[in-house]
Amino acid sequence: MVTFGKFYINTMKFNKLISELKRRNVFKSTIAYLAVAWVIIQIASTVLPTFDVPEYALKALIYLLSIGLFFWIGFSWVYDLTSEGFQKTKDIIADEETVRLTNRRLNTVIVTSVLLAFLLLGIVSFWAGSQWDDDFTAPDIKRIAVIPFVQQGDHQEEYFKDGMTEELINELAKVDQLTIISQVSTRVFAAGFNPTNMLIVNEIKLVDYFVYGSIERQLNSLNVTIELKEKHDAEAIWQKEYTKDVSEVRLLWAEVAADLTRQMGIVVKLKDKQLWSNLRRVNPETYELYLKGKHYLNKSTVEDWQRGVVYFQEAIDKNPADPYAYAGMAECYIQLGHSIVPPPGVFPKALAAAQRAIQLDSTNAEGWAALSQYHTYYGWDWQLAEFAFNKANELNANMANNHYHRSWFLALFGRMNEAIDEHKRAQELDPFTPMHTAWLGELYRWVGLYEEGLAEAEKAGQMQHDYALSMLIKGRIFLDQGKNEEALEILKKASAINSGHKYMGYGPALIRTGNIKEAKEIIQELENMEPTPFYALCLYHMYFLLGDFDKGFEWINYLQTENKHAFHPWIRVLATNKALRQDPRFLALMREMNLPDPAPLVYNPDM
Repeated sequence: MVTFGKFYINTMKFNKLISELKRRNVFKSTIAYLAVAWVIIQIASTVLPTFDVPEYALKALIYLLSIGLFFWIGFSWVYDLTSEGFQKTKDIIADEETVRLTNRRLNTVIVTSVLLAFLLLGIVSFWAGSQWDDDFTAPDIKRIAVIPFVQQGDHQEEYFKDGMTEELINELAKVDQLTIISQVSTRVFAAGFNPTNMLIVNEIKLVDYFVYGSIERQLNSLNVTIELKEKHDAEAIWQKEYTKDVSEVRLLWAEVAADLTRQMGIVVKLKDKQLWSNLRRVNPETYELYLKGKHYLNKSTVEDWQRGVVYFQEAIDKNPADPYAYAGMAECYIQLGHSIVPPPGVFPKALAAAQRAIQLDSTNAEGWAALSQYHTYYGWDWQLAEFAFNKANELNANMANNHYHRSWFLALFGRMNEAIDEHKRAQELDPFTPMHTAWLGELYRWVGLYEEGLAEAEKAGQMQHDYALSMLIKGRIFLDQGKNEEALEILKKASAINSGHKYMGYGPALIRTGNIKEAKEIIQELENMEPTPFYALCLYHMYFLLGDFDKGFEWINYLQTENKHAFHPWIRVLATNKALRQDPRFLALMREMNLPDPAPLVYNPDM
């Protein structure tokens, strides 16, 4: 009975509180405040980005309005809105007419605020829709060449100035409206060039802006001068000097990128601006090791990549929470996994490093790219591979290597229109790396576009004298066209430059042209060597061409253990022998690699 009495008394007190809140119009005043606050936030979220106000200003406004709500509730308890302005509630004569007028005023504020909010929301939605439509129909994409920086002072450190150039490229690459040419290719512009070289002349014509920079390091301070030009040999249209501590280097390049886009007349999307926010300070010593690792990652030999791993590991040892070092290490391991004799366990190591990079920073594009490549070449989780490719492109659409590897992922599943488009994108971003041009020729060969394939192989050959890969592609195309003598001649020349092409190109060509004795000598030469995944790949390919499926599957069994090779899954599209494709062992192999059964390449030249 006592408990019921307490409950009854508490209920009466609560009902009395609610009645008093209603009498003092606290509920309606609160609704009116929320309606007005919503209008203010909608206007601010539209106007502030237009004037490049930092994102934290909108967050600060929301926090301020949230805190103000509590003060407003207290204020509305004490005061009420009357025809004579705000008055203390206890001083107001509570007749029916006064209550009715007060309610009408509050209702007017609420209704007006809601209507204004909906009107504003409609205008913003219409504007955003028109912007989306404009972007869809006629995107204004600027093509930018960041010329490798010049380093001032007594110490000329190639790894440092290249690293600084790459850092600015990475920050600019976060902007959807920009296409940033790879530093590998912009070195061609910096080195000077023959004006009769039409490959370079044509590329320069496509560039909208050139960015030049000089950098000086004094102890832990960076002094940077940036110039923006509309032509590579013109006067600068804009110039600015920056000084920051090395620990703020990532903030520095984000600031430079924001200034450059503003000078180009580009309104950076909010989602891209967010990638410039919350950038971490760096430990100068750790950062130095990271830059050295990137320097060797961007070179082209196994020894360089192994040295890169050492520097990245030293950076991780000093700072185990550095996602950039983990992503760089993952990329090094992926590169090593593509070599003729890859070190043991490199792909699992790449997976561990890529996963750690993403765990530490989910916006690390290089980490996602490494994860996509791991599953493409080794892990064979095709859904995760495609997700990671797309995520990397979303975070940084200017990574030529990511587009290159995604192209071969798409080709593995016969999606040739997409594959060729992705390869063209890699070539667009890195036009003077011959690999991105020569392998495009190979994709053209797959779909029977031989003239287009030869043109790309020829371009790659102009970029690098005696480029063996260019010869390999041309030889394969000649073979498909029935030009056997020309094919064997050029493939033999490629073999003399690169022994791998002897086993992947010249040997198979000998079999296809009926030179079986010479082909078997190459097979015997390979079988006398220490087995490697790459040699096994070449051997099963040649045995299948000879029609010796049993021997070919012996070498496939070697690859299906821990001796996987990165190129192994492409047997799905490269094995064109009908009998082989119907062999139960071949179909079982597709199941083991989580691949669908072989199917024709899907290509529509009219798309």
